[in-house]
Amino acid sequence: MTKNIGPWALIAIAFNVCNSWAGLTGTLNISLFQGGPVALVYGLLLSSSLYGCIALTLAELASVYPTAGGQYHFVSILAPSKFYRSLSYACGMITNFSWIATGAAVNMIFSEELMTLIMFYHPDFIPHPWHQFLFYQSFGLIIFIYNLLALKKLPVTHFIGFFLCISVFFGSFLAILILSSPKASSQFVWTTFINQTGWPDGVCFITSLLTPCFIYSGLDAALHLAEEVPNPRVAVPQACLSAVGIGFLTSFAYLIAVLYTIVDLDSIRAFDGFLPFELSRQSLRSDAGAVAVLILSIGMTFFILNAVLQTASRLIWALAKDNALMFSNVIQKVHPRLDVPISSLIFNTASMALCGCIYLASSTAFNAIIGSCVVLQQLSYLMPTILLIYRQRSEEFLPRDRTFRLRGWIGWLVNIWVIVVISTSMAFFFLPPFLPVSASTMNYNYVIILVVFLLSSANWFLHANRHYHGPRVIFCS
Repeated sequence: MTKNIGPWALIAIAFNVCNSWAGLTGTLNISLFQGGPVALVYGLLLSSSLYGCIALTLAELASVYPTAGGQYHFVSILAPSKFYRSLSYACGMITNFSWIATGAAVNMIFSEELMTLIMFYHPDFIPHPWHQFLFYQSFGLIIFIYNLLALKKLPVTHFIGFFLCISVFFGSFLAILILSSPKASSQFVWTTFINQTGWPDGVCFITSLLTPCFIYSGLDAALHLAEEVPNPRVAVPQACLSAVGIGFLTSFAYLIAVLYTIVDLDSIRAFDGFLPFELSRQSLRSDAGAVAVLILSIGMTFFILNAVLQTASRLIWALAKDNALMFSNVIQKVHPRLDVPISSLIFNTASMALCGCIYLASSTAFNAIIGSCVVLQQLSYLMPTILLIYRQRSEEFLPRDRTFRLRGWIGWLVNIWVIVVISTSMAFFFLPPFLPVSASTMNYNYVIILVVFLLSSANWFLHANRHYHGPRVIFCS
């Protein structure tokens, strides 16, 4: 594929995928009563330190190995020769399914937003799961067509999305500061812990980290577009770090502004609908303002999902080039005129469409997709980080002349922090968020992880075990 994504466009894509402040707004309902302001504020600080270190780790590796495979190529290079095929294959499939979950989560937020807009103007309308299912599938099809026919020729799309997202952020942020009155107390914002989960406070806080972790989903986007970027050894690390930096500044500022506007927590607790819309109404003290933000947010999801689908298709393309998937010879082909891997786009769109079927079966689909997205991506970041420590950050694997370098003990500290935080929080992300456990409060992360394991295992035994070989580094004496 042609290298038509410049360094600024790559930063725009990396930000559009994460879009941290918008992701935070769309998932506030998960943590607001599962830890409250304390969990949101300090959880965001903790998750930002984690993902900042993840970005530094990925940036350092990408400055040496800039390929569309990203994490799973890092694992293939760093793993012992006896295990490199199985470990890198596992990392590749985990990364692949995490991107499918990310796309599904973004599409679900779009469906929720559109349904909320309809219900606001038609209060007598009775929504059914199949309504959101149709919205979900229609939007996914529109994004697929745009990715197939237009996105490669119009990389300016990502700049438009970036400026739209930043403009909506500044506009709504300033409107909240100016229009919201009265404001909540500083004690509420900085010291109020709300635990309605039935778990001890410590467990409640850790499980509530799903929201502040989700806002950095897709942090590895720049890695998977490396083969379409001139000078990726510089551009990819810059994009990874920019996504976290811009994401933290916007999401933290917006979170504090919103928390200071919550003066009627009981009405929010009793609200049965799309909670971010109710928060906007209270924050802006205006129905018209809340509707405007909602409509702009719907527009933002167009650019977000375009970036997600483009990135996810490049990862599938990389897996197919390494012959890791059945029908790899078809999936790896790039259309000579459109300059896109059509089959990998179809594969990702179809996978996302299947996720949409959860709408018809479960009312807790959104939380399950959010949880699996975070868990799978964190696993994909954890594997190369552990192997980097296993290799003792050797200059054989991280040459001294690399374009991005963490010097001395800083690199060790960054890598160890990633391992400690992910390993600690991972087990808690499988716990039910509320006690007592019921069908509606059950944590279905383990079900999704089981499906990922079964599908990956089937593909391994039917195809990849005989045909897949990831990249290796050959050292010359």
